Amino acid sequence: MRDIFLISDTHFGQRFAVRFFKRPFKNIKEMHDTLIENWNNNIREDDLVLILGDFYGGNKIFSHFLLKKLNGEKILVKGNHDFKFRLKRLIETRKIKIYNRIEFLLNDHHFILTHKPLKNIKKQTINIHGHHHRVLLPSKFEQSKYFNVAVEHNEYRPISIREIVEDKLGTSNVNLSDIIEQIKYSNSNIEYTFA
Repeated sequence: MRDIFLISDTHFGQRFAVRFFKRPFKNIKEMHDTLIENWNNNIREDDLVLILGDFYGGNKIFSHFLLKKLNGEKILVKGNHDFKFRLKRLIETRKIKIYNRIEFLLNDHHFILTHKPLKNIKKQTINIHGHHHRVLLPSKFEQSKYFNVAVEHNEYRPISIREIVEDKLGTSNVNLSDIIEQIKYSNSNIEYTFA
């Protein structure tokens, strides 16, 4: 059965990520090797991978390499380091879709997937996000309503939607097909367009 995984802030190709985020790698090559190995050890070719921003930096050849090397059908939610010129390179590959945010409903809960955590979310809403590397979430946010999928908080690997739902709702019994249907075909999830 097809599974759903989430990850954010991989920062492939961005040398600053190793030192600035205090990642436990000697260099960018070791970071790439570990992230790619962890990704492909968890994700099969037919799984859906939701990348919640700050995916990569680099040229067109590097974007093609990454999308070919990494398993799964990939959807990117735009992050603050995902600049327009990088998004154009990704879209040109025709191997990834890009959204500003993604929403779906599950067990009377509204899930919102963004890069940065949203402020003041409603009751029965869970915001899955990335962006925060050093802290899980700033203290001003109500911790129970958020889940951070930045690689630093998840052993540099993607995390399954089942793990997140179990953590937030206490059950891992989810209808993955229904979630995929909502993500890919709901009118509330609109692909990113270039203005």
